[in-house]
Amino acid sequence: MLSYQHAFHAGNHADVIKHLSWMGVLNHLKKKNKPFTLFDTHSGAGEYDLGDELASKNKEFESGVVKIASVATTDDLLSEYIALCQSFLAENKYMGSPLLSAMLKRDMDSAHLMELHPGEYEKLCRAINPRKFSACHLHHRDGFEGLKALTPPKPNRGAILIDPPYERIEEYTDVVNAIERVLGRWKQAHIVLWYPLLSARAEKKAEASLVMREQLAELGIPCFKAELEVVENTPDSGMYGSGVFVLNPPWQLDVNVSKAITEIVPYLGDNAHFSLDWVVDDQ
Repeated sequence: MLSYQHAFHAGNHADVIKHLSWMGVLNHLKKKNKPFTLFDTHSGAGEYDLGDELASKNKEFESGVVKIASVATTDDLLSEYIALCQSFLAENKYMGSPLLSAMLKRDMDSAHLMELHPGEYEKLCRAINPRKFSACHLHHRDGFEGLKALTPPKPNRGAILIDPPYERIEEYTDVVNAIERVLGRWKQAHIVLWYPLLSARAEKKAEASLVMREQLAELGIPCFKAELEVVENTPDSGMYGSGVFVLNPPWQLDVNVSKAITEIVPYLGDNAHFSLDWVVDDQ
């Protein structure tokens, strides 16, 4: 349960779709001059040195952010993301979702960043310096338990990012239970859930992921799924891509994410493909 470390995968294709989607939510929340609260249930280290032993083992960033860091674009969301990537890559680093939240939120906003892994939490504390980032609360705790304890926030504007490692097949059920509890008392929360796209080699987890999404759809909350495939889905391909399942998506998030990711798909390989579909329509 505590063996997963995101540094092995920092800056890969999964981070691209996850972070573009999360930034789209934050940009929407900032349109109003009212405070909001962010929750990150599986924060990880916050910042990743791409030259360290873990990140350089498989160099997954080379098939993700490195491929798109030089793309010239006029799209606002993609431009903002690429500029951030370039600033970190210049120091051979990549930013995790909690650091994105800390950098992009305003002083009036707050963030609760949760991480259970002791080593990752120690790194998170170094990455999110409270003297530099105001109102960022770091929690060494289980993220789902943290959501139960800390929601709804006051005022009740805000968003949740859920990005489990899915090491245990039970985590797919944990996700559904946590989201159902949150929506029971914070119905308007924007929720971004990341999930892997798995081939037949991981049949049981692939089936559990499908069941998870079906159960979330049954909640009846407006939601869409956006999926980025990067390699052909063959029986032995393992994780051939990933997706985000967004509940209560902000206005036009689907359009903004589609525009940004469709533009970078050609840079991610011959088998790269992006799709976005409404699961429960927002009308």
